[in-house]
Amino acid sequence: MNTQSTASSLLCIYCDGPGPFSDEHVISAGLGADDSRFLLVDMVCRRCNTDVFGNLEREVLRSSPIGFARAFMQPQGRDRGKRTTAPGIQAQYKQMANGSGYPDEIDFGPHAKPLVLPQLKITGEKTFDSSAVGPDELRSFITSLSTMLQNDQVTCIRKRGPEHELRYEAITLLRSGESYTQVGGSKLQAKPPQECLWLESYDQTRTKGMIPAATIFLNLNGSIVLKTSSTTVEDALHFFVRAVDQFSFDTQVTKDIEGPIVSVGLTVTIGVIERVIAKIGINLLAYYLGRDYVADFGFRKVKDGILTGTPSVGGQIVEDVSMKAMLDAAPNNHHVIFLSKVSQSGGRAAIILVAKLYGVAHIMCLARDVPEPHLPLPVFFLVDYVNHKVTQQSLIEYSECLAEMGITKAGAHYGSTK
Repeated sequence: MNTQSTASSLLCIYCDGPGPFSDEHVISAGLGADDSRFLLVDMVCRRCNTDVFGNLEREVLRSSPIGFARAFMQPQGRDRGKRTTAPGIQAQYKQMANGSGYPDEIDFGPHAKPLVLPQLKITGEKTFDSSAVGPDELRSFITSLSTMLQNDQVTCIRKRGPEHELRYEAITLLRSGESYTQVGGSKLQAKPPQECLWLESYDQTRTKGMIPAATIFLNLNGSIVLKTSSTTVEDALHFFVRAVDQFSFDTQVTKDIEGPIVSVGLTVTIGVIERVIAKIGINLLAYYLGRDYVADFGFRKVKDGILTGTPSVGGQIVEDVSMKAMLDAAPNNHHVIFLSKVSQSGGRAAIILVAKLYGVAHIMCLARDVPEPHLPLPVFFLVDYVNHKVTQQSLIEYSECLAEMGITKAGAHYGSTK
């Protein structure tokens, strides 16, 4: 690895800005690479790291096909001490078919196991359904909901789009008897209060099934959410006040649904996965060959693509059988990422990145006509996403895995620099 400079006068390797800088994980920490030995220091500015890369990685790791694979295969996300959790899936909706015909709101637990959230649904003018994983979860939810609804006022929060600096819209509802009335107008704020009722709406254009007039449920993070369709927030709360007062646990019946149908809605920006993978490639080059190498103008095109999406970064899924076999030589529960080169005339080269993430391999050209690397390529990086450890290996070291798998020809072929 090339020694990294800490001079504050150096420029960001992506936008050429002067900083301030923040430490950047060479391989995205959320991919299981939360390894403090593999950091870029004083190379990536805070704006690129937080405002650009943070948003890109959140979308890929929580709202894309990679996010689904991560939820199934990776036991936990970044190490946040007591707040460390299993990887979550963010979606426009997460629902499961219910025997009543009205969908249950769900979320995903470890290894993406569907979990029915504790909830009440308005199914008629005077009728409602309740659902939960079990009676204890339902009882705890009803107790929390009762406490909230007994307050003299409830602060309701609706999330706005990421393009808004003030991302949250707040309204205050005052209680009078069993009824609620909004007071004042809505207020926009940067952060939500700790205690609030989150508001969502059913998308009635996407479903052909029955939709409750409203559902109130408890998220895995402990937040209470009110989701409405054909009723107002005020009327829904009026209904649920009466429902909680009349609720009887003696009449609740727990029943399992055989072969449940889960419906999840994801919106993924075209090219976002490729941008994150290319960013990992540039980071690895900076870590292995140094900042001066990736400062070459030949990398400007891919950097622009990573930062803005234009031009397209490109890349494709690996279909070559022998390359797949070589990548499969990595241990289970590991990503394998390697940088290779194709030598060109005049001491120049093209740089190739291959990244196998959760079993799917991507290949892309990071640059053509850049200086011949001064350190040997290919170089391999293995990410143990269960234990959050990264290992760097030479071709010879990785070839030991190939030899054990009997894939020496594949290793010889893809280790070539010609």
